[in-house]
Amino acid sequence: MRPNDTVKCLSHLTRHKLSTAEAKVIWSNIVDYYNDTQNIPDDVLKELHWVSTVVTPEEFSNLTLSNIEVISTLGIDYGLSMDQLDAIADRVREDFGGKQPEDYTSYDLIGLRQILCAFNASEINRIHPKAYKEAANVIGNLKNCDYEVLKAFAALAIKKAAFGPPRFWTSGTLKIVGAVANFFPKESVNFKKLNNDGTK
Repeated sequence: MRPNDTVKCLSHLTRHKLSTAEAKVIWSNIVDYYNDTQNIPDDVLKELHWVSTVVTPEEFSNLTLSNIEVISTLGIDYGLSMDQLDAIADRVREDFGGKQPEDYTSYDLIGLRQILCAFNASEINRIHPKAYKEAANVIGNLKNCDYEVLKAFAALAIKKAAFGPPRFWTSGTLKIVGAVANFFPKESVNFKKLNNDGTK
């Protein structure tokens, strides 16, 4: 396909999982069509999907990631390396509307999803517990996150402003927080004895 045709058909080409070779051809055509990664518009970036697996950290560093739709595309679990996620996270810190972690809404967190794994624990600690609560179901399903990141989310979860005091939690609460529950301090909730109604 010619670069022009690739760009026109991008939403169809990237809908399903691609081989590395296929993704490289598509990405190369996109870069050729726009002459440089810096010139690729948001409407194209938000259609990358599986093509993002072959974008190098250096190329991610040259993108502008200020659009939540683009960020949401890159936040899906495509199995990106930590180097790729680090580069994306750096762009988000720089470009995303001047927002700091304490400004993130649940919508932002859901969009970021896997990118959050490239944040450091001190940044996670600054997220508002209420925003975390509304995105907890997604965050509890993040893949290959750093131990310190998940531990920081666990600290958010047990804050009163998130799900209330842990002693009043139900098994449904634990289901919502997902894998984050594995990182709670042992003294926070006696999980094995927790019943559906929250009693022990």
